[in-house]
Amino acid sequence: MLNILTTTNEKYIPVVSKLLESFHKFHPEIQIFVSCVNVKPESIEKIKKLNSKAIFLVEDCNFDNPVHEKNYCAHNRVWLLPSLMSQLKTDFLWLDADVYLKDNISEFFDWLSERDFAIRSKEMNPFRCNCGMVWVKYSDSNLKILEEWKKEAGKLDVLNYWYADQDSLNTVMHKHINILKDIKYDTFPLKFNGISTNEKSVIVHMKGPDKMMRLQ
Repeated sequence: MLNILTTTNEKYIPVVSKLLESFHKFHPEIQIFVSCVNVKPESIEKIKKLNSKAIFLVEDCNFDNPVHEKNYCAHNRVWLLPSLMSQLKTDFLWLDADVYLKDNISEFFDWLSERDFAIRSKEMNPFRCNCGMVWVKYSDSNLKILEEWKKEAGKLDVLNYWYADQDSLNTVMHKHINILKDIKYDTFPLKFNGISTNEKSVIVHMKGPDKMMRLQ
């Protein structure tokens, strides 16, 4: 059994709505945890109707400015993933809120089940990635690696540095892929890599200034 985790704030409600709708259409059996950071109650009620398997984790936080809220939303999976995996003892796939499906991805889920970690790599040695999609198979050893990620991210200023999650993940994955060589890792196959310019991918990770236009 696998679960999805994503995070949204009020501004991203139209974006995460597309994720929820697409999973309801193609994978209504999949449970999705949605961290809602400073989301209005009426907005949560609205998106609840889009996916019956969604579970909403409500966080009401005070931030000094919108940038801090934005960065918190980008980074809270660093501590939510190990916490949820420890509680539920299941596999997790993190998806940025601006990811959606164009088709059924059962084949992708089968592929993931044979790997400890899957993240889209930009470079292998030293390891560099795009962490908009992160797969982690449940095991005690993989849970410890998530805790390492949490610790590394904690060394950085997550509220002011947009890439704190990605840089800390690069550090941890480089250690386990290239030095210790103790995990089964893979980058995503072409059909499921989420790159928005890749027309062959049935997973889309929206990026760029035309993001909101593409929701129409």
